[in-house]
Amino acid sequence: MTTVKRNESVRKAHTIAARKQIQTAIRRLRREMNLTQAELGKKLVTPVDQATISNWECGKSDLSACQLLDIMMIFGQPNFMSLLEQGAQSDLIDEPQFA
Repeated sequence: MTTVKRNESVRKAHTIAARKQIQTAIRRLRREMNLTQAELGKKLVTPVDQATISNWECGKSDLSACQLLDIMMIFGQPNFMSLLEQGAQSDLIDEPQFA
């Protein structure tokens, strides 16, 4: 039973970290392309409004797998792991450094 609980807590931690990395990556890539949240929302195959993009970026709501795939294609990202890795690198850069 402890193995299951330990695996569950590890899985949960990885899932939460991936969610944060996706939020960070969407915001960073959108800004790099000089797109407003509204402009990105209009580019999606199934358009969404600015508030939806804002909610994704701040973690108030999650996007579907299809929406994530669409965003990855808009940003020219080769794969999901690449998107997460870039988000993780960005987190390291954005984190305040304390001596």
